[in-house]
Amino acid sequence: MSIEDGSETRLREVLAELVTNTSRFTRLASSISTDDRPRAWMRALGHLDEYGALRISEFARIDRCSQPTATALLKQLTDTGLATRQRDPSDSRAVVVELTDAGHQWLMAGRAEIGATLAEHLPDMDSEEVEQLSRSLAALRAALRSSAVQR
Repeated sequence: MSIEDGSETRLREVLAELVTNTSRFTRLASSISTDDRPRAWMRALGHLDEYGALRISEFARIDRCSQPTATALLKQLTDTGLATRQRDPSDSRAVVVELTDAGHQWLMAGRAEIGATLAEHLPDMDSEEVEQLSRSLAALRAALRSSAVQR
């Protein structure tokens, strides 16, 4: 085994730990939040916020759920006015779902509530350290997204 092989193995291990820890952090943050917003709605609106208007099949692929599950979830969001359904301009047989202003406000309020709750539980946490963690995660996301687009 060369040094490069060892470095690649360690990188894989660290990335797996990172994914595990970020998932656990997200679940813990959600579980201690005093907010009563459905997490499935938060996740779905987060996808629409990040990716923009999506076909239901594309949403299902991104969310890693079945198309019937995606259809039901997105119907709940459109029924409550947090998202809209429109004909896909590139294919009139398909529909796209998009975040509404009300949906964006709902999502931002939910995120703010989680942030406030976490701040209460971590009063001694250095904000600069948290900012660095956030910047580092954003950089990893950007690198991964760029790599995925190139393939």
